[in-house]
Amino acid sequence: MLKVFGNTKALFLFILIFIFGVFLNSSLSYAFLAPRLSRDIPVGSFPFGVAFSPNGSYALITNADDDTVSVVSMATKGVVASIKVGSHPTGVAIAPSLTFAYVCNTASGNVSLLNMATLTKALNINTGGSPVNVVFTPNSRLAFVANIHNNEVDVINTRQNAVIKRLGVGKKPQGIAISPNGKIVLVANAGGSSVSIINVSSLSVIRNIRTGKNPTSVAFSPLSSPVRYFYVASGKENRIYAYNAKNFAPVGKFKTLSDPSSLGLTPDGMMLFVVNYQNMAVSIYNAVHFDHIKTINLPTGPINVAVSPDGSVALVTVTSASSAAFIRIKKTTAAYAQIAPASPVVPGALAPAISAPSSNYIPQPFGKVATVYTGEGPSAAAITPSGRYLYVVNTQSSTLSVIDVAKDEVVKTIKVGDYPTAVSISPDGHYCFVVNSSSNTVTIISTGNYY
Repeated sequence: MLKVFGNTKALFLFILIFIFGVFLNSSLSYAFLAPRLSRDIPVGSFPFGVAFSPNGSYALITNADDDTVSVVSMATKGVVASIKVGSHPTGVAIAPSLTFAYVCNTASGNVSLLNMATLTKALNINTGGSPVNVVFTPNSRLAFVANIHNNEVDVINTRQNAVIKRLGVGKKPQGIAISPNGKIVLVANAGGSSVSIINVSSLSVIRNIRTGKNPTSVAFSPLSSPVRYFYVASGKENRIYAYNAKNFAPVGKFKTLSDPSSLGLTPDGMMLFVVNYQNMAVSIYNAVHFDHIKTINLPTGPINVAVSPDGSVALVTVTSASSAAFIRIKKTTAAYAQIAPASPVVPGALAPAISAPSSNYIPQPFGKVATVYTGEGPSAAAITPSGRYLYVVNTQSSTLSVIDVAKDEVVKTIKVGDYPTAVSISPDGHYCFVVNSSSNTVTIISTGNYY
């Protein structure tokens, strides 16, 4: 679905980020606790794409309005570098080799190569058109770039750093994903109702399958998943479609909130995160049985989601707040019996069940799920450098809520100017700055003991 920002920018808002790989055997699985939003990480202007490095050390976030990439350290949950790239960066991916990353620059028609050792830009690779998303083969030798305006996928040889083939796909290709074994690439053609399937060995389109209207994002279940599915988000139908990854037959579909734009899976393939742009929320589902687990509300403009390789964190880029929402995923181990053998796929049927001692294994919320009530219309947030306190501005009540992160409670409420829309914390944590849009003022607050 086409979103227009300003007079010069036309972007298809959504990217697939997929990061997989945790071992699953016949005697051990993960019983997930409900994810919860724990903090926001301030980044650049209009954050768009997000991707984790395969080792989980870094997350890269493209900032479309200031032409930069923010490098977030997952050890400190803070930005450690800001890299200038091309014009209007959107999709980003880090090679499995960890040596470089590619950034799609939609407006300048090229891909920036980043050196992951020095966290600097090395060069630009011309693709033409408007590249929006990129994925790598497991051996890092090829990169596949969705080029939305040329209706092509550009294949880049990463040793030559040059385009070696252009493959015609469907109308307005947007989401793109590569299978865990590296044999096929899926391309969601957002201008139509199809997904193109590319054979990596022959570098050819081998099939186009019909799916829901305006497919925006695609994702594969990882190798450790009990099922072999791929998922397609239908932007106009507000549905998620699931298909058998071997024979491409449909296995199920389920309703989600408005305008699903991005998909992310936990490494064991059991939990599916769906970003709903219009509803300003992330919906979380059982990826095998499609049951709803939890919905987390976010500020205006959530676009993309990525799940860390260890399955402990999900990051969602939020455009209005210039931040990445940090969602913690808690999990416990639980034994279960042998997975039921695969059965013939029946179109439209639910996924095969996983046998457990007393019932099917279905992730459910466990324990405390924190909901912190602030003032009316919470719209933006900032975390103190220590991570102890979260400051939230409330546009409708013109207040600032100070939240103790460990206690999950508001410890102080401060009156600010009319219609506050942005908040930031000084690097030392001693001052808070609130932008008040209606009164054209900035409120400066001494944080006192709350930093």
